[in-house]
Amino acid sequence: GENIVVVGTGAVDHNSFVEQVSMAFGDLQKQSNLPRNNSEKCIFTPSLMFMRDDEMYNASVGVFFDAPGVNHEDYYSFELLKRVIGDWNINMAGNLNDQAKQYNANHTMLGDLIDVTKQSCHYKAYSDCGLWGSYLFGNEIFVRQMNYVGLHVPVTYGEYMTEVEIVRARNTYWNELMKEKFGAEANIEIGTQMIMSGRRVPRSEIASRISWADRDNMRQLCYQWF
Repeated sequence: GENIVVVGTGAVDHNSFVEQVSMAFGDLQKQSNLPRNNSEKCIFTPSLMFMRDDEMYNASVGVFFDAPGVNHEDYYSFELLKRVIGDWNINMAGNLNDQAKQYNANHTMLGDLIDVTKQSCHYKAYSDCGLWGSYLFGNEIFVRQMNYVGLHVPVTYGEYMTEVEIVRARNTYWNELMKEKFGAEANIEIGTQMIMSGRRVPRSEIASRISWADRDNMRQLCYQWF
């Protein structure tokens, strides 16, 4: 019972909501006498795995790094960094006058790889650990280059990063915070925050936490973690 969070959003009558929750979960025990499985902290070890199929035209590549959990002081900086890297698909290349002039180091490199179809940056953060990195998909001829992009851009940011990339990513994050959420989305967000952090994190706090970030802060972050 102590691991369950029930969230209601919208025009909810509080007393009626509490009554319904009590009817549904009132008999549930607060704690269990059974041992809790999977309570150990994850330990990620460096590894490299190749699997080749000569009949497979396309390849999937994942390049991921050890990253902080949601309660770490660097959590929102990593969320901002995810938006610095951004996502890519092959259709974007046709809309670029010159990929070398983009304010995104990741897109600049991918624009030269004509058969890399997709790239997406992911941050999977949990209460005590996390994984951050990119998934790439494209013609198997470009496997080496896709691995290189996934490694090269975050590591390079540890030495050099432009302010314009931070501003672009910060504006993207701010716009996302301003968008209205459906009830189900809001419930999932609030419930996850309550379970992992024990509190609701308001949008204003998230906006404040990313507002101070500049290229020096983010460069130091990348240098430390990558």
